[in-house]
Amino acid sequence: MKNCPYCNNEIRIRELHHQGFFQSFRICPHCGGRFTVDIETRYRQAYCLLFAVIALVFTMLLYYRSPKWLIPALVSYVIVGLIIYRGDKRLFFVPFRQDDWDPTDDAG
Repeated sequence: MKNCPYCNNEIRIRELHHQGFFQSFRICPHCGGRFTVDIETRYRQAYCLLFAVIALVFTMLLYYRSPKWLIPALVSYVIVGLIIYRGDKRLFFVPFRQDDWDPTDDAG
């Protein structure tokens, strides 16, 4: 289980309500504190997205070209699965700082 960085209560990620598509924080159901994931998790998400695009390209090559792309496609999907599994085990919540995101900022 993951814990809130403020009250240290256990948080079930599936039960959290998302605050909106463009807001990158969640709210603790126990104390109401805003939190987000650590920066290393964001890098892992970017790597996962990169490998997911590579897997999609291999899958399209498999579909349109030849069966010789089956092994690279399968390997890339296994890598994506391992990144997701490892990333879930190393996920930490950190307090959300208001200066990281300002909804009234028109410049950003």
